[in-house]
Amino acid sequence: MFDLFIFFKNLIYIFVILMWVKYYLFLLISPFYPIREKLRKVKAFKKLAKEGKLVNFNPKVSVIIPAWNEEVGILKTIKSVLSNDYDNVEIMVVNDGSTDNSDKIIKNFIKYLKTNNIPGHEDITYIYKENGGKGHALNAGIERSSGDIILTMDADSAIESDGIRNLVNYYADPEIMAVVGNVKVANNNTIVGLLQQLEYYFGFYFKRAYSLLGSEYIFGGACASFRREVFEKLGLFDVSNKTEDIEMSMRTRYAGMKCTYAENVITYTEGASNIFGLINQRVRWKKGRFDTFWQYKSIFFSTQDDHNATLSFFILPLAMLAEAQLLIEPLAISMLITYSFISSDYLSLSLGIFFIFQTYLVACIFNNSKIELTRLFSFIYTWPLFYILVWIEFLALLKSISMSIKGEEIEWQRWKRTGIGNEINL
Repeated sequence: MFDLFIFFKNLIYIFVILMWVKYYLFLLISPFYPIREKLRKVKAFKKLAKEGKLVNFNPKVSVIIPAWNEEVGILKTIKSVLSNDYDNVEIMVVNDGSTDNSDKIIKNFIKYLKTNNIPGHEDITYIYKENGGKGHALNAGIERSSGDIILTMDADSAIESDGIRNLVNYYADPEIMAVVGNVKVANNNTIVGLLQQLEYYFGFYFKRAYSLLGSEYIFGGACASFRREVFEKLGLFDVSNKTEDIEMSMRTRYAGMKCTYAENVITYTEGASNIFGLINQRVRWKKGRFDTFWQYKSIFFSTQDDHNATLSFFILPLAMLAEAQLLIEPLAISMLITYSFISSDYLSLSLGIFFIFQTYLVACIFNNSKIELTRLFSFIYTWPLFYILVWIEFLALLKSISMSIKGEEIEWQRWKRTGIGNEINL
C-alpha cells in the first residue's frame, strides 16, 4: 500500500513538472508576441509597397454567420459587422432551419435597412436552408460568398468595430493562411460567467505563445478566418464532424499551412449559462478533439518538413498528457488540500497558488499592451475558480471517454440564450 502511494505521488510530480515546464515557457515568451507581430506587419507592408500593391491592398472579406434558433443574439452579431470600419465586406447570414423567430427577425431587419437606405444593407445576403447542422450552414455561406478572406462568426457573438480591419492586416503576409481572433466571454455577471471569462482571458493570452512557436491548432468558430484558397485546396468544412472548427484547424495544420493569433481582433461571445451547460460544452470539445486527434494522429511526432516540429513533438503530446493528468488531478488536489490542513504543511498548496498568481501577474502586465490592475487584484478572490474548472473538465473527460467506449456521438449543447451585454458599442 505504501509503495502504491509513493508511485502515485511520483506520478503526480512528473505530471506537475511537465505542465510547469510548458506554462513557464509560455509565460516567458508570450510578452514577445506583440514585437514579433509588429515586425511581421512592417515587413509585409514594406514588401507590398515595394511591389506597388499597398494602395490596392483591400481584400474582400466574407463574414459567414450560421444561425440556428438564435433570435436573441443574431441582430447584435450582424450589427457588429455592419459597424466595422473596413469597407470591403459582405455578410452571409445562413439560417439553418431555425424553429424560433430568427427568420422573421432577420428579414424584418434587412427590410428596415433597405427601406431607410441605411448603408450596408446591400452587403447582406440572407440564406434560409433546411436544418443540416453547422457544418452545412458554413459551407452554404462559403459557396455563395466571393471574398478573398473567409471569416466565420457564431450567431451569439459580436466583433469590435476595428476587428475586420485589424484582421486584414495579418493577411498582408502572404504566408499566413489562417488567423484566429481573440474571443472574450461577455456574460460575466454570474459565477459561471466569471469562470469562463477568466478561462478565456488566460487561455487566449497563451495563444501568444502558440503563435510565436508556430503551433496554434484550434481556430474556434466564434472568430476564425481563412484565405479562400484554403477551402479550394483542402475542401469545405467536414459536415460529419460536430466540432468542425477543430477538424478544419487540424486539417489546415496537417497540410503544413501557416497561421497566427490576432490579439487585436476582439470578438465577444455568450458563454454557457450554468454548470450543466458548461459541462456539456466541454464534453463536445473534448470528444471532438479526441476524434480529430485520432483522425490526424500521424501528425504526432511527425518528421515531415511541412509539419511544425514544436506542434508535433511538444504541443500536441502535452495536450494529450494534460488529459491524462486530468484523470488524477481532482483527487490529487483534494488530497493535497486535506494533507495541508491536517499536517499544517502548506508549502505545496502555496506553490500551486503562487503559480496561479504568476499567471495573473504576467498576463495582466503584458496583455493588450496595458497593465490591468483591476484584474490583477481580483486574484485574491477568483483564484479558487480554477479548481472548480478542474472538476468541470474532469467530469467532461469522464463523459467523453464513456461516449467513446459506447460509440455515442456528441450533440450540440443547448442552453437558454440571454444575449451578450454592452461590452461593445454598436
